[in-house]
Amino acid sequence: MNTTRKYDPEVEKIASTFPHFDVSDAIGTRAALEKWFEAAVEQGVERPTDDRIEEIERTITGPDGAPEIPIRIYMPKERAEAGPGFVNFHGGGFILGDLESEHSRCLIMAAEGGAVSISVDYRLAPEDPFPAGVEDCYATLKWVVEHAEELKIDPTKIAIGGGSAGGNLTAAVALMARDRGGPDVAFQMLIYPVIDDRCITPSMTNGAGLYIWDYQNSLDMWNHYIGKDRSNVSPYASPARADDLSGLPPAYVITCEHDPLRDEAIIYAMDLMAAGVQVELHNYPGTVHGFDFLTASEISTRAVNESVDAFKRVMKS
Repeated sequence: MNTTRKYDPEVEKIASTFPHFDVSDAIGTRAALEKWFEAAVEQGVERPTDDRIEEIERTITGPDGAPEIPIRIYMPKERAEAGPGFVNFHGGGFILGDLESEHSRCLIMAAEGGAVSISVDYRLAPEDPFPAGVEDCYATLKWVVEHAEELKIDPTKIAIGGGSAGGNLTAAVALMARDRGGPDVAFQMLIYPVIDDRCITPSMTNGAGLYIWDYQNSLDMWNHYIGKDRSNVSPYASPARADDLSGLPPAYVITCEHDPLRDEAIIYAMDLMAAGVQVELHNYPGTVHGFDFLTASEISTRAVNESVDAFKRVMKS
């Protein structure tokens, strides 16, 4: 189906400069992305900081038999008593990313959302395919709860979240926490999440040639993460495969109009609602995958502010 795509002009101005990556080559994609970021720094793009927030890097114990997990803690310097926590799982198609990938999200959730943010440097595919990454994320959530007093976090007010593949890991960790008897999660923030390995929705199959992320990228991503044999795919890998979504924490879901992942996230949000889960769903018109921290456009800034406001509302309830 041919469609006319109308983009937000400010978003498209930046998105059109983003290179197209051959995700089938994970190593090459990592090198190309690093080169792109280096060029951005040379052009004057600065890493955001906030004097109100202290960044603390450490490693924690990983799952049984697995390596330690690097994390970064974003601690509000004037934190006097226990408050909300936000555990972030970065995006990157399960093959890319590190503690810097969603630095801006973690920083703003700490500075404006009042959270102690924790960023997780989980293991990546294809070297460490499913379930390595999601088990690292679940182990980090457990560690945060166990160390809540040290972190000045109220263990009843912990949200998990992340963009793209990080949204997948968020949904999967929420399922794991329910199925494994904890820890309790107060809120799940699914930011343009990867949800369904089958890649059959209209936005996916019509998603060739999109900025930032397209249909072919998704196919290659899933092959790296879970392989080509889809005869028995775990819902912890592909949350759309879950038979039961009841008993999950309230969800905040962001989708982008011109994103192959749009429809699967909307369907998942609807399935959560049908299962009795409280959901707030925002689809942002004219936007592309990753738009919220791609540029300081009006709609990107609005999306960031609305996600912070949603977090604060839940944590006050």
